[in-house]
Amino acid sequence: MQVQFDDALDQPTSSDAYPPPREATRGSFDDAIRFGRFRAVPHSRQLLLDGRPQEIGGRAFDLLMVLLKSKGRIVSKDEILNEVWPSMVVEECNLRFQVKSLRRALGSHGNLIKTIVRRGYMLIRDDMVCENEPRFDAMRSIATSVATKAATPHIVLIEDDESVRRSISTLLRSVGLDIAAFESVKEYQESGHADQPDCLILDVCLPGRSGLDFQADLLKTGMRYPIIFISGHADIQMSVRAMKAGAFEFLTKPVRHQDLLTAVDMAINA
Repeated sequence: MQVQFDDALDQPTSSDAYPPPREATRGSFDDAIRFGRFRAVPHSRQLLLDGRPQEIGGRAFDLLMVLLKSKGRIVSKDEILNEVWPSMVVEECNLRFQVKSLRRALGSHGNLIKTIVRRGYMLIRDDMVCENEPRFDAMRSIATSVATKAATPHIVLIEDDESVRRSISTLLRSVGLDIAAFESVKEYQESGHADQPDCLILDVCLPGRSGLDFQADLLKTGMRYPIIFISGHADIQMSVRAMKAGAFEFLTKPVRHQDLLTAVDMAINA
């Protein structure tokens, strides 16, 4: 077995790079898989949007094909790793990087790729309904948790962007959760906030102590809260550090509501 942990796995090589556009013939796209305005052409390893080639790396294309062949079901991370990196052992951060690359290749349609926390990924296809795979409804699941728990789950959000802080607070309150929001770690610590959080949502880049620094501080004192990180400036090293230190999930901005609710639901029921 070939074992690799190098970040180079994520970097396109000359053979992995985006193939140059070529003139289409009548039979060029006979094996194309359509989804929305896109077509994925396996034999030429091309992604087309309204017939125009889009830049996509080889690994990201392999990931796309795995998700397309799943026909709308949730594909586990292990299944993707085995298909995209056969006979190799790679770190999960490589998969996260390729998911991000695929979403970038899909442009404004990147939200077709859904992260199902602790379960895997799925591609939402308007042209296909999978009756055997019920859609995970995070809002309903959280509402059930709120109704069955003795006390309303308490969420602490530390986010320095006021608009993001307000948006997340409104979202979580709308599903019945109790939330306290703060601009910085210092503001949270100086508030005298006594309630123990069932989940912490931390921005990585904060004034003063960063979210990662605060995570380290909590670990030193023996406090292990479920932590969900959000960041608009994440890189592989940052996400690896957070996950190795026990973070529950690491989401990139702009955060999709469904992804955040799914992560919170899993965290408060962990």
